[in-house]
Amino acid sequence: MKQGDVVTFSDTRGRMRVKYVGETKKVKTSKGSEVTISNGAEYQCTEKEYHSGLFVLMTVPNGERTRVKRSELQKI
Repeated sequence: MKQGDVVTFSDTRGRMRVKYVGETKKVKTSKGSEVTISNGAEYQCTEKEYHSGLFVLMTVPNGERTRVKRSELQKI
């Protein structure tokens, strides 16, 4: 790498879009607030978690994360 070059990464690096296919419900986020996740809505999660875990930390629109079963998510 040349001196002075700057490496920048995308904000969505390692993230993928998923569609929630479970029933609409209120859940607690990792910070303790309550949010509603809707059936058919699109969210983001990390690709690594989606492919390796039974539960996935999914990012909701306010930027917080909540834990859901991978079986309730569908890849987009």
